[in-house]
Amino acid sequence: MKHLLKTNYAIVVSMLAIASAPVYAHVSAEPKQVVAGEYARIAIKIPHGCDDAPTNSVIVHLPEAFQNAKPMPKAGWDLKIREANLSEPYENNGKIITIFTSQIEWSGGSLPTDFYDEFVFYTKVSGSPKKLYIPVEQKCGNKNIMWQATSHDDAYPAATLDVLPSAAEHGAHHH
Repeated sequence: MKHLLKTNYAIVVSMLAIASAPVYAHVSAEPKQVVAGEYARIAIKIPHGCDDAPTNSVIVHLPEAFQNAKPMPKAGWDLKIREANLSEPYENNGKIITIFTSQIEWSGGSLPTDFYDEFVFYTKVSGSPKKLYIPVEQKCGNKNIMWQATSHDDAYPAATLDVLPSAAEHGAHHH
């Protein structure tokens, strides 16, 4: 019986050690897939701080395929939007659109390294089916992580989003 108790104790201690080990997850986007031409709520997930430092700024660099992007405010965080010129203007409700939201920055808050949070925006996803890369800059005091690599095997891959064909496009390809 004593041996059984020691074994159970060792298992519990091992499980606690594993559960408290740091998680080295990547920044990601949710949902993983969106339909071209439709609006979507996109959450950028920040899984940890920078080493032991809390995250105090998140800058999402938006591709031009995101039209009319609108961020969701977060309590305790400041919000800043930056715009840039589109490489190809488009028409929306009779107006020619020449600029897009190129960056959304949440700053001034504090996300402790042992916690996770989401930074959310709403947008129309234009263009054809493809994989979109969403670079994310994570600032933790003096430390910065730039999640921008296009290979998931890299240490700091960008968040990704698969753009699927619209129902009209998808139906047009059936014979």
